[in-house]
Amino acid sequence: MIAATILLTAAKIPARTPLRLLAKSALLSQSQATLQTPNAGTGILLRWGARPGVSRYRLQLARDAAFTDIVFDLVVNGNAYQLTELTPGRYFWRIAALTTKLGEFSSPAIVEVTAGGYPSNVPPSRSDNRRAGPTTGKNLSSESSIVAGNGWRAAVGDIPRPTLAHLRSRGSFDIVGVNTEGVTFALEAATGIALWSLRPLAQKLNAPPIMVTPIAPVLIQSRNGLDNLIVFSGSTAVALEGSTGHELWRAALPAPAASGLALSDNRSAEIFILDNSLRGLFVLNANNGSLVAKTQLALRVVGGPVLFDYQGTRGVMLAYEDGRVEIRDKMGAVVRSGDAASPNTTPPLFVSGSRGGLILVGTRSGLTALSADDLRALGRVTLKDTVPHGILASADLDMDGNAEVIMFTNQGRVVALNASDGKILWQANGPDDAESVAFADVNGDRIVDVVMTGRQAFAFALSGRDGSVLWKQEEQPAVVANHAASLAPRSIVAVPSGSGVLLVASDLFHTGLRAIEIRKATLPQSSH
Repeated sequence: MIAATILLTAAKIPARTPLRLLAKSALLSQSQATLQTPNAGTGILLRWGARPGVSRYRLQLARDAAFTDIVFDLVVNGNAYQLTELTPGRYFWRIAALTTKLGEFSSPAIVEVTAGGYPSNVPPSRSDNRRAGPTTGKNLSSESSIVAGNGWRAAVGDIPRPTLAHLRSRGSFDIVGVNTEGVTFALEAATGIALWSLRPLAQKLNAPPIMVTPIAPVLIQSRNGLDNLIVFSGSTAVALEGSTGHELWRAALPAPAASGLALSDNRSAEIFILDNSLRGLFVLNANNGSLVAKTQLALRVVGGPVLFDYQGTRGVMLAYEDGRVEIRDKMGAVVRSGDAASPNTTPPLFVSGSRGGLILVGTRSGLTALSADDLRALGRVTLKDTVPHGILASADLDMDGNAEVIMFTNQGRVVALNASDGKILWQANGPDDAESVAFADVNGDRIVDVVMTGRQAFAFALSGRDGSVLWKQEEQPAVVANHAASLAPRSIVAVPSGSGVLLVASDLFHTGLRAIEIRKATLPQSSH
């Protein structure tokens, strides 16, 4: 049996706060009450006073009163929620009304989990000092608005970075990727059926596989509007026809590739390749693979080259370890350069804001904004005791015409910011090793949500509205740890599917790709 004590005083709830925290359906003012588990094996029950006209609330549980170490963050229906996995200790919880926007949080209440242990059918959470992942619970008033339905599995080996492509039609999606044995696969996104595959260039038919760090294929749009691929194997680049996998050309590189991207317009197409020293930049003609330019860079690049297209300038952006940022043209020549005044920790990101074009880059001092016109530093968003990490991404989450930026930190936090002024909109815990995101409205509330994957979580969806956990699919870490996986960054793709979305990523056992269909249910009227 687990006991929890909730302490509240009238002074802790200011008059402006309309939400009242309840225990056993009785308001706690200056008294102290004890909240027992509702029944054996179900954890603790939290209740709060309902607000007229509000059916959804955001509930947060943290280890500190400032809510910087959040262990639970979720949108719930009704005014009660049952938590089923909490390690002993002191927690703080609070709620906020959620209608078309997030209301003000109530003052925090304290929960003391003091009893001795969990029933045998409920595993304990981690009890060390690391940040715990979101605990599990049950909404007591209604079913979840998200239903995980049909999907597929494809035994194609570990493909850390699946990529969406139009291989056969502009009206449908396919998936391409390279596995850790160097084999390239093309799959139908809706079914997982293999369209074609290509073994590593130097591997003989019966030779034992060699583990590699896969490089995501580079997509090149052909004249008929469909996507062809550029794949890399050591110091060789190969162009493949997307619909068939037939080889179009092959080119020797000056050094092994680490990453690549394509830059194309109506007149030409170039492929930018960063070598595995992160200090060599090659440019290839996408039509025949011929070497257009070769540049030795002064310092190592963080991540890889990133596309830049703004006010007639087309090229790539590079962020260096020392804080410098450059824009280079399609021949690899420097167009302009700037300095973030702090070592860079992420590749750059271009966004268009109310202040014009901005280039954002993560640094050891925080997220830095530079003017796209002259790479002059404009400002910085500082983060306490954490550093930007992974890949920056942007999307118009609330579809108001202004972009939001999603950023990871090295402590497993996910942060959403306004692209124009750098204001932090919300923060949430994500998978510890997540490095990139996909975007999709997974619950049908007309808000674009943030989806990610990691080595311990197949899929993890956060509300684009407030960062609350909408849905997750994960396995026990001990089970996943028994299966070897590459250390390459992992990504997830979201494919429109009927009335929902199909989430595709490498499965947690690293044997192939897995897809889960998330079907949207109709939400209460108050959520719109």
